[in-house]
Amino acid sequence: MAIPDSAFITIGETTRSLEEVADGRRPGAEYAVLKHGHFSKVLAMVDTSIPPGGVGGMLRFAAHAYRRSFTARNIYLGEEFPGIEYLALQAFLRRSKRIAMLIHNVASLRRRLPLATLRLGHLLDHVLCLSEQSKRELERDYGMDRSRITVIGSRVDTEFFTPDPAAVVQRQVCAAGAINRDYDTLITAMTPLNVPTKIAADTAWRYSAGVTEQRELPSFVEMRSWGTYVKLRELYATSAIVVVPLGKPMLSGVTVALEAMAMGKPVILTRNPYVEDFITHGETGYFVPPGDPEAIQNLVRRLLDDPSEAERVGVRARDSVLSRFTVARYVDKILSVWN
Repeated sequence: MAIPDSAFITIGETTRSLEEVADGRRPGAEYAVLKHGHFSKVLAMVDTSIPPGGVGGMLRFAAHAYRRSFTARNIYLGEEFPGIEYLALQAFLRRSKRIAMLIHNVASLRRRLPLATLRLGHLLDHVLCLSEQSKRELERDYGMDRSRITVIGSRVDTEFFTPDPAAVVQRQVCAAGAINRDYDTLITAMTPLNVPTKIAADTAWRYSAGVTEQRELPSFVEMRSWGTYVKLRELYATSAIVVVPLGKPMLSGVTVALEAMAMGKPVILTRNPYVEDFITHGETGYFVPPGDPEAIQNLVRRLLDDPSEAERVGVRARDSVLSRFTVARYVDKILSVWN
């Protein structure tokens, strides 16, 4: 659908990234879709000379975007930053606009302070969020009316991440990502099993729960960057199980979980209220309690010893992603705000 008199304001993706998506070298996301034909104007920070990051840069870009969308009636703010800076200008200038914004991390004080305490959130006509827990917090802590909140879940490129029938699946576990990961618990869980464990992360120990410095890794663990999305996809394809061990309760790890599920892999994910929407325990994946190496160990042993169960869960995981978490479905939910 095309939204008349509208502007999409976002950080955006570089031309190089979009070319890699088109060439099949990296997964696509909503920006590549929303960039074409849906909004009258697409105002992306990457298309300006303003460097991303920092309060000063965000303010400069928000002022640039506000000028460019000054007469636009419908505004979609694709990220909290520079979305919050844009709302600050709207609070001062009070143009007649219908504004919707996506809030990824509702638990963040950096979001809650301006949006709830300073009441910039009350300038929003609609809010998009990623989980039912996020919606509950937006009602309770931000004072937003539930009728103005839409849960859109998350998304994964199911054409890029797809089962590879030619892959030789190894008796190994893999994990990926750095932010809010509890790899200490994962490695503790895997030590008695001595199963090869491959972790695609550059500086994971710096972010892992309770770990502040490098430690020597056991011989069965390989932790490094896998370099490209194509190589990450190969890692998923050749692994029997994907584990996403999380630290503090927040909406993290979902991207890796959905990528692996799209590959038809059984996923073990640390349970917290923000991620419960994405897996049905025992059917499309598994939840384990936070900081519980024994729970991870027992599930890994069970799935390695029963490949048929692992395959059944992986197939259902892929089906779940196809029905609920495709990029197209995600885009439709975003655009539904203007229906």
